[in-house]
Amino acid sequence: MMIFLSIFLLLALYLFFHFRTVIPGVRGTFFSAAIILVFVGGFFARDFFAGVLAEAFFTVWLCEAALVFVLWDLFRLVRRLVVRKPLGSTWLLRGHRIVFGVGLLMATLFFLIGVPMNLHYQIRNTTVSHPSVTEPFTAVFFTDLHVDPLFSKQKLVRFAAELDSIAPDFLLFGGDLADVDDKALTAMGYDSLFKSLTRTAKVAAIGINGNHEAYAERNGSEPENWMRKNGMLVLDDSTICTPLACFTGRTDFQVAHARDVARRPLAELLPQDSSRIWILLDHQPKGIEKEYSGRLPSLALSGHTHNGQFFPATALIGLFWRLSEGEGILDGVPWIVSSGIDSWGPPVRIGSRTDVWVIHFEPKR
Repeated sequence: MMIFLSIFLLLALYLFFHFRTVIPGVRGTFFSAAIILVFVGGFFARDFFAGVLAEAFFTVWLCEAALVFVLWDLFRLVRRLVVRKPLGSTWLLRGHRIVFGVGLLMATLFFLIGVPMNLHYQIRNTTVSHPSVTEPFTAVFFTDLHVDPLFSKQKLVRFAAELDSIAPDFLLFGGDLADVDDKALTAMGYDSLFKSLTRTAKVAAIGINGNHEAYAERNGSEPENWMRKNGMLVLDDSTICTPLACFTGRTDFQVAHARDVARRPLAELLPQDSSRIWILLDHQPKGIEKEYSGRLPSLALSGHTHNGQFFPATALIGLFWRLSEGEGILDGVPWIVSSGIDSWGPPVRIGSRTDVWVIHFEPKR
């Protein structure tokens, strides 16, 4: 969280000094300050439609504005090294205004294209063959709902209908339920919608917390109790075994930090029954703790990354995560990282896709 805040403050400071050059004099300073204040104000009013809409648009705009202003600064630097004299004041003002307009145009286009992309998630199928699977079963894995005033209820209605047709044995949720509190979820009518999801699981609906549950708990919300009330078994650094599989759900790193507790060592969560396939749910795909040297999970499932969500983050996400999306191996464990069924903040996808995973488990012959 501190890293995010530090990056945000540096970005806001950088853009403040560039936006103020669009209008000469004191008016430019007020103009720039007003833009930054509206953006910050949106964060503090995310429970309201107008606030979350302002925060969403300005998030996209400031990201694209930062990109084009960085390119503009690089152009000016290279030109200065080649020509050995700065741009004239008239051309400099025109340049700043053109770059400002390009950033605003990019943000508008991203919203027009990216919002429909966010609404239409893809269903991704994969098959896991394992010796510990005694009979075939199916699990549907979804993560990162991030319910807020901009969230489309119709997406959950459609998802519930698709779950009915799939009829999974297990419904698995990877954390980050909502960006509003549990009382707001109930007031917005999400109890019945969430129950319509959990009821589709023939054996169990199982979930974990994510880093946004840490923010919710700090504000007095009880997202885990809300999920339990609506039919989901929440694993919080705990393990359960069913006749078909064993599941371990990890407490998210930031939830543990917010509670001022340490995550339990994975060795303490190892299923006692080693004859069943062992599936690990951990919101952030950081891999297995270095100190662990025992039996490895058969499969691990994560979300959190959103695969960068929209450009340019989609081009940079691989620098921060060893596996930011899709199937791979982390620390010797087959791992699936979902891009999320929805998005945090701006409901915009450019360069990434929202997704749900249908995992078919079968005996390995």
